Amino acid sequence: MSRITCQQCRRPLSACFCHRLTTVDNAWPVHILQHKKEAKHALGTAIIAQLSLQHCQLLTAGNSPCEQQLERLISEQQPLLIYPGNDSQPLSEVVGQTLRPLIFIDSTWRKSKRMLLESPQLQSLPKVSFKPAQPSRYQLRKAPNASARSTLEAIVTVLSALEKDSEKYQPLLATMDWMIQQQIEKMGEETFARNYS
Repeated sequence: MSRITCQQCRRPLSACFCHRLTTVDNAWPVHILQHKKEAKHALGTAIIAQLSLQHCQLLTAGNSPCEQQLERLISEQQPLLIYPGNDSQPLSEVVGQTLRPLIFIDSTWRKSKRMLLESPQLQSLPKVSFKPAQPSRYQLRKAPNASARSTLEAIVTVLSALEKDSEKYQPLLATMDWMIQQQIEKMGEETFARNYS
């Protein structure tokens, strides 16, 4: 017997976070390029951004219509790719510049690197990176390094810096915190400590 899921957040009704969502009007448009396997991850954070931000589009990699939208976006609007690397400019250098669309890759680190390497279009984009000021709040995946962040945390960090408003996007993180806490309670503190601490 399958569990009944919320049509909006795609979580089981017992763990639906829709009542925790806050709509936020982001000035910089956000486009999330999601790996097709990440779309099936029940505890992914991109869906929180999609449901909370007024200007946010979730595109599935490998989906023809989505790939066409991405191609138009790149050719017509010159977006910035938020991705770390030696060829990335610091986020601080973008603050104060003209508004441009932002692209975030939603996947595991290994798969996101592959998505980038397999896409000349993405490789052609100017890249922007940031140094996190605080530890990650996403406790349900082991990070490959101390600077790794969930997609939602990256979006909140970047938008907060670009709009010079550290409080505006905190409701999105509060929704993520609630989702994580519900999952920890469901699995039990002992299981959580054994697998994620």
